Amino acid sequence: MIAIIKKGETIMIIQVTTPQLELWQIEGTFSNQPHVHENEFQITIPLFGHCDFMLGNRPYSLGNGGGLVQHPRERHYFEMGPQAGVLIFKVNQDSWKKLTGQENFEFDVRQKFDPGFMREKFRKWTNTLLAYDGVDRLAQEEVESQVLYYLRGTLIGNHKSVFDPAGKAHTLHSDRHLGKVLEYMHASFRNEIRVDDLASMALQSRYHFIRSFKVAMGVTPYQYVLLLRIEEAKRLLKGTGDSVTQISFGLGFSSVSQFQRAFFKGVGCTPKEFRNSGK
Repeated sequence: MIAIIKKGETIMIIQVTTPQLELWQIEGTFSNQPHVHENEFQITIPLFGHCDFMLGNRPYSLGNGGGLVQHPRERHYFEMGPQAGVLIFKVNQDSWKKLTGQENFEFDVRQKFDPGFMREKFRKWTNTLLAYDGVDRLAQEEVESQVLYYLRGTLIGNHKSVFDPAGKAHTLHSDRHLGKVLEYMHASFRNEIRVDDLASMALQSRYHFIRSFKVAMGVTPYQYVLLLRIEEAKRLLKGTGDSVTQISFGLGFSSVSQFQRAFFKGVGCTPKEFRNSGK
């Protein structure tokens, strides 16, 4: 994952990049040169003010509540003044194909969004990605799926006519498959776990697996892994002399601070306080 935050006198840019997505927030005076994306859809959503967008040879003036989809290989550029801000989502074409199960699909160029609601969704997604860096692949993949599912349900286009290969109920195929997934998670929670590996055990796509796992267990796969790690941390804090640093890295956390945040959120006290308490 790549995160870039730039602030100047007239502009602020937040960019978070994962293997499947680019999330941008730009506020203030900005313009770019005409260009194309070979394999990416771009969704541009004004937050406030307006921006002037050129798609092919056609100009668009985007204001609050509007939105615009640029398909791969469409030449485009945009510019805006100091009293404007936009969100931009860039999505890999292959990701859309996997999500929709469709090779050929199109979105309407013009779209509608609630700017305030989108700002909150964007803040939640980027904060989660920034809190759990690239080491936490399972957390990153869950956020990618959340963004893609939201956009799929919100965007207007012919993709919604495609039959959902998972059926009406996004549930794991059987208790046997769920048991196999849980057995693997309990054996491997100290190490990196990939959502694609879990989904293969459940015989589902990664997108449907995350939703069906939450239906079955009440939490997402990453949240379940965190629960396993925190329970093991509690055992180690009480039963061994291992340091907080040793425990955090031994359980697969990317940093001590990440472990401490997760532990406090799950237990209500710091690891040190838990070790010194009678709990």
